[in-house]
Amino acid sequence: MTDEGTRIPGYISLDKVGKGAPYVLRAGEGEHIAVRSSLRTLLTRQEDTEGHMGLTYCEGDTAPPTPPHYHHDTTEGVYVLSGVLRVWQDDRKGNRIVTDLHPGDFGLLPTGWAHSWAFAAPKTRFIAFYAPGGFEGTLHYLDPHGAPTAEQLGETEKRFDVVWMPDYPLIQESEKTG
Repeated sequence: MTDEGTRIPGYISLDKVGKGAPYVLRAGEGEHIAVRSSLRTLLTRQEDTEGHMGLTYCEGDTAPPTPPHYHHDTTEGVYVLSGVLRVWQDDRKGNRIVTDLHPGDFGLLPTGWAHSWAFAAPKTRFIAFYAPGGFEGTLHYLDPHGAPTAEQLGETEKRFDVVWMPDYPLIQESEKTG
């Protein structure tokens, strides 16, 4: 999590504006969190929407994929604004999809499907939603400078609707970015 001493310009704590009240975030505003070589900005969270959804803005340069995972009850969606977002999906029954999403493309990551994504081009930007909300809270538990530790992954599994699958063969070596 970004601490008080290293706030990114435009940082606004959603605790001060959200929690069920209407609010407006201007361009560049939100709750910024540095994760590895990327920036994630919380735009709304489960506590702002009575649990219905979470919404984040993500930007970064070419980077390795997120750890494979799935959700019991959460659906994710991504809408690409610039660059290329590579998405891996697997229904864990033999159906596997690898897709490069370009500006204007939308991808749905359904409940129960193992998935991962990676910034596949410099200056990739996208919007992600989570319904119901809650998964966006994992951003506060991830190591901002490297791969998540086993302890961090375990903590997010307990608190959020996510099952991490670090050894699942979702991503082939030849498909990796960064």
